[in-house]
Amino acid sequence: MDTYISTRHKLLTYLLYISLSCFFTAILNIIHTVYVLKIDFVAVSFVIPIFTGLLFGIMLAHIKVLSSKLSTMAYTDSLTHIYNRLHFSHFLDSEIDKIKRYGGKFSIIFFDLDHFKKVNDNFGHLVGDEVLEHVTEIVTRANRSADIFARYGGEEFIILTPETGLSGACIHAERLRSDIEKYEFNSAGHITSSFGVTEFNAEKDNVERLLERADKALYLAKEHGRNRVEKA
Repeated sequence: MDTYISTRHKLLTYLLYISLSCFFTAILNIIHTVYVLKIDFVAVSFVIPIFTGLLFGIMLAHIKVLSSKLSTMAYTDSLTHIYNRLHFSHFLDSEIDKIKRYGGKFSIIFFDLDHFKKVNDNFGHLVGDEVLEHVTEIVTRANRSADIFARYGGEEFIILTPETGLSGACIHAERLRSDIEKYEFNSAGHITSSFGVTEFNAEKDNVERLLERADKALYLAKEHGRNRVEKA
C-alpha cells in the first residue's frame, strides 16, 4: 500500500511539473508570436503543441516511475522491503575495503527463526509471510541507522554493524533475540530465533571466511538448544 501511494505521488509530481512547463512555454510562445514577430494569434497553433507536450510528459512520467520501481526491486526484498542478499554483499565488500584501507572494526549478526517450517505447515504461508514482515519491523526499530539489515534467504537475516566489536554486536543480538521472543505473532503466537555473531579480522578474513564463521556460530546456537546467541 505504501509503495502504491509513493508511486502515485511521484507520478502526480511529474505531471504537475510537466503541466507547468507546458503552460509557461505556451505563454512565452504567445508573447513572442504576437509582440515580437507581430503574427496574429491562432489558438489551434498553440493547443496542439501543448497537448502533444502533455502526452509526451505523461509517457515520460510513467517511464520514470517504472524505472524507479525496477531500481528498487533490484536491491530490496519484495516481501520485507529491506535489502536483499545481493545488495547486502555490495555493502559488505565496501565495508571490508574501508577497514583494510583505513582501519576500524565491524561485526556481522546472522540469525534465523527457530522451527519456521512448522509455522508455514501449521498456519500457511500467508501467516509465515506476516511473521517475516513483523520480524523485519522489530529488528529495524532496534537497529541503528548505520546498521545494514538484509534478508539473506527464507527465514534467514543478516546485519552488518559498522564500528562495532564482537561484544557490542553480541549485546545487540541478545536484545533482538529477546524482542522477537516477547512479541505476539497473532496466529503463530510466540516465536524464537537463533543468532550467530562474529567480528571481522582485517588480517585474516575475506568475505567467505567471515560469513562461514558467522554461519558456524549460528549452527552452534541451534546445537545448544536454539533461542540463544553464540559468537565465533
